[in-house]
Amino acid sequence: MAFRVGQKVVCVDAHGNATITLNSVYTVSGLFDGFPSGRPGIFLVEVHEAHNKFPFFAHRFRPIVSRKTDISCFTVLLNPSKERENV
Repeated sequence: MAFRVGQKVVCVDAHGNATITLNSVYTVSGLFDGFPSGRPGIFLVEVHEAHNKFPFFAHRFRPIVSRKTDISCFTVLLNPSKERENV
């Protein structure tokens, strides 16, 4: 899963880590590829330990997908048709 700096993510796995909270929203501040396991990591704006930021495994997070709300298809249904249907 690809992340980008500035992206909002939600924590889906906080097991064994007291610095992140399940279902909390965080902001990606950087990307990390130096774990010995080869797994990707991310840095989070909201998490600071002393003066050092440290990476988290990226699989602990999911991107938040924001969508523009468009209800125009529903407002058309609210406007009565000018033509009457013959039954």
